[in-house]
Amino acid sequence: MTPVEFKTARQTLGLTAQGFARLVGVSDGRTVRRCEAGDRDIPGPVVVLTTLFLRHPSVLKLATRIIS
Repeated sequence: MTPVEFKTARQTLGLTAQGFARLVGVSDGRTVRRCEAGDRDIPGPVVVLTTLFLRHPSVLKLATRIIS
């Protein structure tokens, strides 16, 4: 997943960088933005979760409820 694809995916999911960071367990929104800018590699597990959320929105809803 490229940085542009990553940012587009997050936006498609309707999440802020901070909200996405909480959901996938990275330190904060700044880390997400650095991945989106290409300044940092996107961790493999984050790519897997992002793909899962895009393909199965019900999983995203469940994960969002769990972390709330």
